[in-house]
Amino acid sequence: MVRKTSAWLIFAAILMLAGNISWGEELSPEATVSTYYNALKNGKFEQAAEYISKNMRGDKTKEQWANEWRETFKTGNVGISEISVLAGEIEGDQATVRIKTISQDRFNPQGIEENETDYLIKEDGVWKIDQTEVDLPSL
Repeated sequence: MVRKTSAWLIFAAILMLAGNISWGEELSPEATVSTYYNALKNGKFEQAAEYISKNMRGDKTKEQWANEWRETFKTGNVGISEISVLAGEIEGDQATVRIKTISQDRFNPQGIEENETDYLIKEDGVWKIDQTEVDLPSL
């Protein structure tokens, strides 16, 4: 019995370290946004799809959304080099998180800094990004 319990605990610890399970911990809005952008930065589009709302995904499955964004990043030579979560505010089942990113793409190979606002909602009890607004730099 002790061996089975020890083996199960080791297996659970490995899964937890790999990010496949949590012990009931809910991510804050800021952690949700940070995890989402880091997944995009690292080309983990399936993981990123877990942090957006059904509304933001539209009529696409998570797999379709991930494949579409993978192709967009590839075609546009998109790369995110820096992510800074600035501030978050919660009002009931809605939250707003400000973020700054530095990214490169086909049209901005030197990189561009963007300030963004992500609007989150609680979906099935979990924070999900529902809309992103980019503050365009003034010319």
